[in-house]
Amino acid sequence: MFAEHIVRSTQHRPSTSGRTHRMAQAAGAISLALFVVGCGGSGAPKIGTTPQAITFTNPGTQTAGTSQTLSAKSNSGLAVTFTSTTPGTCTVSGSTATFTAAGTCTLNANIAANTSYAAASPVTQSFTVNPAIPAGTTINIVGYAFLNSSVGNTAATLWQLAPGTPTATATLLPMPGGMTSAMAQSVAVSGSDVYVAGWATNASTGIALYWLNGSPIVLPASISFARAYAIAVSGGNVYAVGFESNNSVDGNAMLWVNGVANPLPLPSGFTDAGASAITVSGGNVYIAGTAWGGTNGNTAVYWVNGTPTILAPPSGYTGDYSATGIGVSGGNVYVAGFTQPSSGGGSAILWQNSGPATALPLPSGVLPEQYGANQITVSNNNVYVAGSGATGSDTATAAYWLNSVPTVLTLPNNLQNTLAAASAAQIALVGTDLYAAGPFYDTNLGNLQAAAYWVDSGAVTLLPMPTGASEAWANGIAVTMQ
Repeated sequence: MFAEHIVRSTQHRPSTSGRTHRMAQAAGAISLALFVVGCGGSGAPKIGTTPQAITFTNPGTQTAGTSQTLSAKSNSGLAVTFTSTTPGTCTVSGSTATFTAAGTCTLNANIAANTSYAAASPVTQSFTVNPAIPAGTTINIVGYAFLNSSVGNTAATLWQLAPGTPTATATLLPMPGGMTSAMAQSVAVSGSDVYVAGWATNASTGIALYWLNGSPIVLPASISFARAYAIAVSGGNVYAVGFESNNSVDGNAMLWVNGVANPLPLPSGFTDAGASAITVSGGNVYIAGTAWGGTNGNTAVYWVNGTPTILAPPSGYTGDYSATGIGVSGGNVYVAGFTQPSSGGGSAILWQNSGPATALPLPSGVLPEQYGANQITVSNNNVYVAGSGATGSDTATAAYWLNSVPTVLTLPNNLQNTLAAASAAQIALVGTDLYAAGPFYDTNLGNLQAAAYWVDSGAVTLLPMPTGASEAWANGIAVTMQ
């Protein structure tokens, strides 16, 4: 452009005098421009030709209202410059990124050229910024962690998020005397007290128990093996449900009230049962579970104040099916569960009262007959069912249904294409916010198995690994607001 400009500046109406002189001036200007642009001169800055490359670590899922120091380096050792292309979601000052709103944050890492090195190719990383956790909101998540010190042994674990922040602390719950493994299944909060239900085992026996503010309380059982699956606190009473068995086939569905054992009656024609979920509403106790034995396979059942009702299988279905969650609203009883065909797989199902089973529709990308339902949460006549479904031989997605409409709970942007699996174990609601917890598994990260949670429509956030543990699992969640 410089050369063309000079040529045009010397173009005048043709004349016989001075033409040769002016053409010589133009030719000289073109030569000068080409020399400056293409070849360099004694006054031009030198630009290096040695290549350099940037390694920029994806920050992973973040939470609005927080910040993080970015990690990037170059093989040249030169400083990396960061910029944000999504200032509405995140901003950058130096090497610190601040996340201002929920959405996708996209950051660029750059290094300019100098006298030794050519400019590096910029590297871009995108990731999800989750919605902020409201001030005064406390999140409790329970599950278990695999202990590094003993192969196959687990420790019941409680994760607590500081009020209004995504900062989580992992605590291994005390192991009752003589036990070598423990798992936590459910959590309930009443006032400042945190109740966690679960069980502990050793080589010969197992006990049902709950932890009150971290202290274990063993629940009585008349047989050698017992487990507690769910807990509720209402009217000053503590309710836990599960089962006791001889660790073989025989088993009783159990309700413990303030530490007193109450075997639940069996439905007619069944010899064994187990309870998996409980809710207390209007002074009535509702329990969901599964009965089996005699000539019957696994069959979904629920109890109201100890009276059992068998739930019908989906129309045309003849295999096993179980109930995993229960909720009550507006005088209606809602039970969630899943089918267990002998060929494998299964479908998520929902009952209202003792009516026919309704198969919940497939979430996006989930394979037919490869999904199921876990816990159920009911609020203001809205029914939320937590679950998951397989999307391939090594992948699965967490999901929930709101009034039977499925929503997929997403993985972080930087993990969307890996062999990852996730499941929603339970949902908690506070105001207009939805919280879900469950396990996350990623084979491309060294078979990482971690406890995780979601907030509203955000991507999964992995919880910190407890000290002395290599992997973890989340089973239950309770959220409170001060």
